[in-house]
Amino acid sequence: MIKLTVFTRPFTRTRVTVLVMATVLGGCSMFGNKDPEYLASHEAPPLEIPEGLDKPRGLRPIVISVPSMRMPVGDELEPTPPRVVSTAGKKDAYAYMAWSAEGVYLLVKDKPDVVSTRLADVISQEGMEMLQRDDATGAHKFHYSQEVLNKQGFFKRIAFWQDGPPNFSGIFMTQLLPDGDNTRVYLYFGDGRQVDTTGAEHVLSVFMEDLG
Repeated sequence: MIKLTVFTRPFTRTRVTVLVMATVLGGCSMFGNKDPEYLASHEAPPLEIPEGLDKPRGLRPIVISVPSMRMPVGDELEPTPPRVVSTAGKKDAYAYMAWSAEGVYLLVKDKPDVVSTRLADVISQEGMEMLQRDDATGAHKFHYSQEVLNKQGFFKRIAFWQDGPPNFSGIFMTQLLPDGDNTRVYLYFGDGRQVDTTGAEHVLSVFMEDLG
């Protein structure tokens, strides 16, 4: 047994400190300056399994998919709430407004072929001009002319700088998509562009009121 004296204590402390520092520095050089093993790895050919033996069961990759959503257009870019129609959300009705990632649509509780015929009847009954009728797909192209009623008083009429009510007249086309036993009716412009929320709600509400 070595007896520690006044002269050996500083030497022992110094020796311990040197050993600790050497261990720490050696660990840093061992892990810090060494490249990860996966950087030097390479892809090996698939494992060849002899006939009569089962292939090993590996982990199956998980495919993560995100449904595509259309970009907002028109008044959807403005921070204003959409106009709420009278039967919005009333699922006990035959036809009511609903919303999806593709925008607002009219949900009708009937098959697409029946809805296609009824939409064509509404177009003719409401005085719209049918430009192209397709009973097979329900892609009816029509011209809608909105009747704008001027209910302003005399003093408001002479204020010519005020904007009038919006006019949603134009050429539109319907698109029918099956939804179980029901049918979704989307509205597009005649050139195939998506109609903004306010315009789609206005025109689809005409069909909704006539379909009942």
